[in-house]
Formats: sequence, structure tokens, C-alpha cells
Amino acid sequence: MIGPILCFDLGNTRLKCGIMQDGALLEERFFSEAALLAEVDTLLAEYRPQAAVLSSVIEHPPALEALLSRETEFIRLRYDTPLPVKIVYEKPETLGVDRIALAAGAADMFPGSHSLIIGAGSAITYNFVNKKGEFMGGGISPGIEMRFRALHAFTDKLPLVPQEAHYSFVGYNTRQSILSGVLEGALAEVDGMIGSYAARYRNFNVLLTGGIWFFCFPP
Repeated sequence: MIGPILCFDLGNTRLKCGIMQDGALLEERFFSEAALLAEVDTLLAEYRPQAAVLSSVIEHPPALEALLSRETEFIRLRYDTPLPVKIVYEKPETLGVDRIALAAGAADMFPGSHSLIIGAGSAITYNFVNKKGEFMGGGISPGIEMRFRALHAFTDKLPLVPQEAHYSFVGYNTRQSILSGVLEGALAEVDGMIGSYAARYRNFNVLLTGGIWFFCFPP
């Protein structure tokens, strides 16, 4: 039996870790940015993991890697980390490691088939792995919160509307109109992107993941 493995995913939306045992997810933990090191130290003491993998797209404390290297067999995910996917992106070193992780997971789960992985977080990313196991790239568009903030920041009178899972499809006031426009617009974008990939590649898997879920489900 392989000991627990900690899989850290430090993104712009959430800081989290999956505790894995023999390929199964035992538990998921979320961290606060202010107490990240202390919370990770507590997690290490609790599970005594054999190994740890770090996928980070933020400026995390350097001491985090030192801690993980001291307590575990540590791997920091990079574009040149050996993975079950071949990266054919023009400049692999510019790829976000979050996108690399998504592509690697899809290639491992669905070998020999096309897969489109949609990551809904601070940005919405579209990541395509072909049936040859090549991560070709995809697309990046503004995330939900970014869209709300942009409407407020780039206009004089539109308010900053907080995200809500329930809203009126036909907005009956400014707040509801912004909710409908942003959330329905994001849904239409995702649906349209899936349709565009379907027109080119026909049979393929669609995987949805990320820190922001509710917009994917109409009220």
C-alpha cells in the first residue's frame, strides 16, 4: 500500500489540497492565505504523507516548498514534469500549471480519446487534449468575478454586484440585469465553445472543474 499523497492546488480562487490514498481521494482541505504554512504543517502532522505534489499559479511562500521537501518526497508541477500527456503548446513554459494538471488528468482518465477540460475559476480556461495524448492548448476568457468587476470598473454608474446562484433570467432591475447578463453570458460562452469543438472533433469528452461551480447550473 502506498502512503498518503498530498496534492496541493494553489489557485487564484482557492487554496486547496486533495489527500490521496491508492488512487482514491480521501479528503479535501481548504486553506487561508494568511495561515497557509501553519495549516499545511498541521496537515502534514495529521497524515504523515509519503509524497506531496504542488501545483501553484500564485506567489506562494518559498518556505512552503522547503517544508514539503523536508517532510515528503516533493514534486513541484512544471511544464517539464514527466506526465501522461505530451505538451505541444508553442511555448510550454508559459502555460499555467493548473492547465497542465487538467490536461494530464484527462489524458490519464481517457487515453486514446479527445477531451475538452473546462476550468472555471478566476478565469475560464478551455484545454484540449487530442486522442494521441497531446495537450494542444485551448482558450482563456474572463472568469465570473472578473466579469462583474469589469462592469463596475469600466463604467461610471453600474454597481459591483455580488455573485448569486439564483437570479431572474429577464432582469427586472439593474442588479438582476447584471446577474443575468454575466451568468447567462458565461453559460452561453461555455455552450458555444463546446459546440465549436464538437464541429471540429466530433466525439470527445467534456470535463468541468474549477473553484466556481454555481454558474454552470441555471436557476
